[in-house]
Amino acid sequence: MTERPAILIVDDEPDALAAMLDALTRRFGGDYRIVPHLSPSAALDAIRRIADDHEDLALVIADQRMPAMTGRDFLGRVRAIVPTAKRALLVGWGDHDASPTILQACALGELDNYLYKPWVPAEVHLYPLISEFLAEWTRDHRPGMELIRLVGDAQAPRSNEIRELLTRNGIPFGFHPAGSVAADRLLQEQNVEATALPLVFLHDGAVLADPTDAQIMDAVGESPRELACEVAVVGAGPAGLTAAVYTGSEGLRTLVIEGHVIGGQAGASSLIRNFPGFPRGISGAELTQRAYQQAWLFGAKFVFAREVHGLRVDGAQKILALSDGREVTATAVVVATGAKYRRLDVPALERFVGRSLFYTTFGESRLVHDLEVAVAGGGNSAGQAALHIATFARKVTLVVRADSLEKGMSDYLVQQIRRTPNIDVRLQAEVVGGEGGELLERLAIRDRVRNVVDHIPAKMLFSLIGATPYTDWLTGVVQRDAHGFLVTGHEVDMKGWPLRRKPMSFETSAPGVFAVGDVRLGSMKRVASAVGEGAGAVQNVHEYLNEVAEAALITDPQAVTTGPGRRVGPPGAS
Repeated sequence: MTERPAILIVDDEPDALAAMLDALTRRFGGDYRIVPHLSPSAALDAIRRIADDHEDLALVIADQRMPAMTGRDFLGRVRAIVPTAKRALLVGWGDHDASPTILQACALGELDNYLYKPWVPAEVHLYPLISEFLAEWTRDHRPGMELIRLVGDAQAPRSNEIRELLTRNGIPFGFHPAGSVAADRLLQEQNVEATALPLVFLHDGAVLADPTDAQIMDAVGESPRELACEVAVVGAGPAGLTAAVYTGSEGLRTLVIEGHVIGGQAGASSLIRNFPGFPRGISGAELTQRAYQQAWLFGAKFVFAREVHGLRVDGAQKILALSDGREVTATAVVVATGAKYRRLDVPALERFVGRSLFYTTFGESRLVHDLEVAVAGGGNSAGQAALHIATFARKVTLVVRADSLEKGMSDYLVQQIRRTPNIDVRLQAEVVGGEGGELLERLAIRDRVRNVVDHIPAKMLFSLIGATPYTDWLTGVVQRDAHGFLVTGHEVDMKGWPLRRKPMSFETSAPGVFAVGDVRLGSMKRVASAVGEGAGAVQNVHEYLNEVAEAALITDPQAVTTGPGRRVGPPGAS
């Protein structure tokens, strides 16, 4: 097996092929083999040989206008041979006839993106996109940087929990199963005994034995000591992170509290194709990591691995009680706690949680390589998970309670699932049991129409059957509906409203406490709408802080207004 992965180019125009070969060789030739072909059939033969020899094919680029075979048809055949390879269609500038082909092929997963030709200068029109392709492929198929090294039982729930924590929070790590050569070498180098697994080896040489999430996050990041702020954001999903970006960028002292992982439910989505600005899609983890970095650069501080257990109001101040016993004091609070995953009510599967049953797809794609896997759920998250897993797994069974995919999924997902040969869709069905040894081996699925139970092979089950809002900590403080969603704006029952003015759009029944994203009653449950709510709520926050500052000046004309509750403006400044 060659050590260098291949980049294959096919274009029936000799001069164009030679130019791209030269450009890619100059930039990427040190790390990749650049393989050119003038004929689609010859290129397919070469790809079959690469697959047969178990060599790595990172990227395939095909010209759309080839007489023998269109680039789209060619890339569709490539997908059947090497589904893990990235695929790019090469189209000419101004080729408007290619637009429908690109849109449909991207939506159906037949290609990952497109490139323009001519692409001169390469530094602008070629290299950045090629680098993106290779970065995505490398992230999935090559060992990464190990800022943290984890040694544990590969099947232990706690090992999987820590892997999810690190993956979703964007911390580079390496996992070494206990008893492996790499794990034994690491233990010997650090003179550590494997008495309390899992072990977390930090970049500074420290070792944590069976640590809590809080201990891990405190060790890899800076936990703020000052817990007084102007705006406290509870939850680091898309809505909360967006709110933190805007409050931070507008000079408000902002503290974000996240109980588990950055990104929330959206962060678990393997590919979001309908978020504006990302025509070929972006993973939920990458999208929310970018938002986190942006908020951090604007000065927002983060408290990780702590939950908020309660809220009380003391005059203009809101006091949040953290799970570690500390308190956060803020003038305004933005609640963006989103929703928690609904668990399957199947007792026989409980012993597999964290081993073969997961309530998220946390990015460990190589765990499902060549396995038969099931996904339960009929929403976009389940559809995205099934498609992503199908790239690596031998077969994916998608179990849906509804009588059609269209009832819960976006059309682009429905069409792509139908075009994916190794996804078997079971409609009007539900998971009712499972069996196996230490790991799941077979899954019991009840057909609700025929009222029979089928048993299918399955080594793993990913359940994405919906979520409930995380708002119990606000009981008695903020109005909620029967399902626990927070009531805002004109939905607030005015009987308990203490002010003369009406609640603002995102304001709850407690003045100065705002709700955004999935936790809010009436929200659209879409990433883009959550981002919009997070941004929109900041104007409400400005207006409230101005009210507090004006009230303080009326009460005490000499009051200093540079701390929490200071006068800020203009509202809505960006």
